[in-house]
Amino acid sequence: MGGAVITLEELASGTTLAEAQGMTEELGRAAARLAGAELEAGRLETAREILEGLAVTNPHDPAPWAMLALVARRRGRLLAARVCAETAYRLAPEDAQVRLVRAEVLLCDPEERGRARAELAGLAGAEATVAARARALLTALG
Repeated sequence: MGGAVITLEELASGTTLAEAQGMTEELGRAAARLAGAELEAGRLETAREILEGLAVTNPHDPAPWAMLALVARRRGRLLAARVCAETAYRLAPEDAQVRLVRAEVLLCDPEERGRARAELAGLAGAEATVAARARALLTALG
């Protein structure tokens, strides 16, 4: 493993592209931080490119999927946002940040607002920033 060419056997064995390429967790976290900074600065295309690379190289990490959902939602690509949010949720259904992102995406669909409200209400006891955002959204919804 770890050569320049990734074999089908490596991928079939469950080895991620990140592992096969020797990408460390530290490097992945640094790339995610960069993508987050790009997202905050409004450079959505750059954030998307970084996050897609992270999602492809390590598809089992919910963080890039959740962040891709945010990028897609801000770009008005609601179906893509939903797919990314649901992928992140499938990977980490107990993660409060993932649940918050999913709820925000669900709010974009009038038919899913009830589920979004229930999820937001369930986040009231989560970590401080997640709980504050959930309460703010619930307040805004009335």
